[in-house]
Amino acid sequence: MNRREFLAGTCLAVSGFASGCLGSRPSCTDGEWPPTPDVEEPSVSPGDSTVFEITVTGVTAFRFDTRLYTCGATDAPVRFGDVEKRPPIDAQADSCPPIWLWDDCTVVTLRVPVHVASDADPGVYDYGFTVAEDIGERSEQEFEASVTVSE
Repeated sequence: MNRREFLAGTCLAVSGFASGCLGSRPSCTDGEWPPTPDVEEPSVSPGDSTVFEITVTGVTAFRFDTRLYTCGATDAPVRFGDVEKRPPIDAQADSCPPIWLWDDCTVVTLRVPVHVASDADPGVYDYGFTVAEDIGERSEQEFEASVTVSE
């Protein structure tokens, strides 16, 4: 069963890497859960690349979805490159995409290279990411953002 009762509220185990509790207070953010990430949404021309940043406060884990973060060789029209993580991660869950982990509540800044194929169709390419905090009670939140391929 994926449900547990706690005095602070109802906690639900969810698919992925974290669980969330209703009526509880995450300890990384002093009750301000979920955090509000600062996400740059770049516009890139076909055949070009750029680097953009995502910054989020009060997390212990981060994971992209598979829409633009690919594992292995790919011919995807828009894809992320090797992400620089600041501060460096303390551990990584080997999955695709990987789950990056920090031991303590952390202000995380990711520098994300995005590569656009020369034959990529113009438009908006959506992706998602999940952040979590696992200090005290566990909480996670999904976010959506995009990269625009200009004409």
